[in-house]
Amino acid sequence: MSFFTSFTAAFCGACVFIGALYMLCPDGVMAKPIKYILGLIFILTVISAAAIAVGKWDFESIDFTATAIDTESLDTANAEYVYAYALTKAGIDFSKITVCTDKTESGSISISKVIICSDCEKTRILEALSDVAENTEVEIVND
Repeated sequence: MSFFTSFTAAFCGACVFIGALYMLCPDGVMAKPIKYILGLIFILTVISAAAIAVGKWDFESIDFTATAIDTESLDTANAEYVYAYALTKAGIDFSKITVCTDKTESGSISISKVIICSDCEKTRILEALSDVAENTEVEIVND
């Protein structure tokens, strides 16, 4: 009997909620798409109410685990992208960019060295990275 009462309660609640949203629905061009979306929401509500009433979904068994974000690797990848963009914009071919970083006392990350593998001349690469590598040591390895 609890199946019937919980399904009926969820169904009536969905009917009242969707009915109130239908009353707030605007007239005109947007009426049809909004009513279509509300109809889909109603169908999903009825299906989920039936599944919950049957007991097929157990919300307590869902385990959400948060993972720590490695900000240092994200910052390193971002720096590599900036250098790659500057070199590509200047028309310089390169095979690899390696960014060496140091963590400061405040927790921020500073770029200590950039290693670029390319067959271009050192002066041309430094010209392309003029503003980007202003206070950074740039090492160029010829392929």
